[in-house]
Amino acid sequence: MPVGDPSGRLLQSLDRFFTERVPIGPESGLLVAFSAGPDSTALLWALTRLRRERGFRLEAAHVDHALDPHSAERARRARRTCDELEVPLAVTERPVAASSIRARGLEAAARAVRYDALERTRRDRQASYVATGHHRDDQIETVLLRLLQGSGWQGLAGIPAHNRHLVRPLLEVGRAELRAALAASGLEPARDPTNLDLGRPRNRLRHQLLPYLEGLEPELGAVCLRLAGAAAGARRRVEGRLARALGPQPSPAGAAVGLRALERLPPALLPAAAALLHRAAGADYPPSRTAVAELARQLGRGGRIGGDCGDGWRWQAEGDRLELARPRAGASRFTYTLEVPGEVELAEVSLRLKIGRASVAAWMFEGSPTRTALGPALRAGDAVVVRNRRPGDRLRPLGCGYSRRLKEVLIDRRVPRAERDRIPLLCVGGKIAWVPGVTIDEAFRVGEERQAWVAQLEPA
Repeated sequence: MPVGDPSGRLLQSLDRFFTERVPIGPESGLLVAFSAGPDSTALLWALTRLRRERGFRLEAAHVDHALDPHSAERARRARRTCDELEVPLAVTERPVAASSIRARGLEAAARAVRYDALERTRRDRQASYVATGHHRDDQIETVLLRLLQGSGWQGLAGIPAHNRHLVRPLLEVGRAELRAALAASGLEPARDPTNLDLGRPRNRLRHQLLPYLEGLEPELGAVCLRLAGAAAGARRRVEGRLARALGPQPSPAGAAVGLRALERLPPALLPAAAALLHRAAGADYPPSRTAVAELARQLGRGGRIGGDCGDGWRWQAEGDRLELARPRAGASRFTYTLEVPGEVELAEVSLRLKIGRASVAAWMFEGSPTRTALGPALRAGDAVVVRNRRPGDRLRPLGCGYSRRLKEVLIDRRVPRAERDRIPLLCVGGKIAWVPGVTIDEAFRVGEERQAWVAQLEPA
C-alpha cells in the first residue's frame, strides 16, 4: 500500500480502523452513506481500493430530501460516480416533513430521516455497517457547537466512531487530507449549496467563528479533540460502572434495565444511565433533557412510569424493569399531501389512501376500520394531509361534545401501543378528520346530503 501520498495515508487510516476498531473481511458488507460531496466521494473511492485487499462487499446509498433545487442533480452525480467506481447505488427519495422541521429544526429533522433511510437500506441489502464520511474537522466543529449549546460532559465526547451498525472511519483524517486524496482520485464531487448557508449554526461556525478563533489560537482544534477524547474516556468509565449496576439487557422491543437499581442512582447519574439504555437499545441519540427530567419526576413520584423520549422511542415500566421500546419498522414519522379527489401511497405503513365522491349508503353510519364517509366540511380541491400522530394531537370524536387528546382516545379504544404510530391520520385544514378504525371528528359528520366523500385504505 503506498504511504508517501495523500491517498496512501488515507488508505492506511482506513486499513487501521477496519482492522483494530471494526474488523471486516470477505464475509462483511459495507454500505457508504453517499451524498456525492467531497468527503463521501473520497471515502467511497478509498474503500474501493481497500475492497481489493479485503474482499468485502461494498455498496452506497444516497438519500434525496429535495430541500433545494439542486438535489436531483446531486442524485444524478452520485449515480455517475458509483457507475465509474463500479459500486451498486441505492437512491431513496425521503422528504422532510414540515412539522418535523418546525419541531426539531431543519438539520436535526433531515438527519433523523436520513439515518432512518440508511438503516432501512442497510437491512434490505444485508450490510454489516453503514459508513459515513464524518472526519476530524467535523469532530472539532461538533465539540465547539456543543460547548456553545451548553452541552454536558457526555455531549462533549463528540461524534462516536462506532455505534452498533453505524461507523465513522475518518475521524482521525482531516478535511485537507481528504481533499488531497480526492484530487488524486480524479473524481469530481457534487457541491451542496446549503453548506454555504450562514443561517445554519454549523455553517456559521465553520466559515466565520472557527477561522477567527484559530487565528487567535492555532491549537484550538487539537484542544477540542483532546477534550472530546477525555469526555469519551469519562463516559466509558461511568457507563462501565452503570452497566454493572443496572445490567442492561436486550429485550424484544429494544433494551431494559433494573428499575429498582435505577431508582437508587444519584440523580446526577440519571442522564448517563438513560443514555446507556438508549445505546444498548440501538438508538442513534440519547434522550432529551426534557425526557430525562420527566423520567426523574416519575421515578421520584413512585407511580406509573412511562412516556415518549424522542424519535419514536418510548420508556415503559414492565414489572421490575424499565424497558426502552424500539420504534416498529415502518413507524417512523411520515407526512403526505394530496388534493381531493385523489390518492397517495403511504410507503411507511404499506397502504394506499383513496378519496372520492360516492352516494350516501347505509355502511357510512355503521363504522369500518378501512373506510369512512366525510361530510361537506371536506370540499373538492382541498389539500389534505395524511400523517401519523404527533404530540398534542386533539380531535372531537363523533358524538362527543368536547375536544379530547388523541392519545386518550386511542387508549380508551384499546389500540395497542405498538400500532398507534402506524395509524395514518387524515387531516383537513389542520384538524384531524379521520382516525382509521377509531372515529371521525364531529365536524366531518355526514348529514342529510345525498353524496359524501369516501376515504378508503387499501394495501399498497
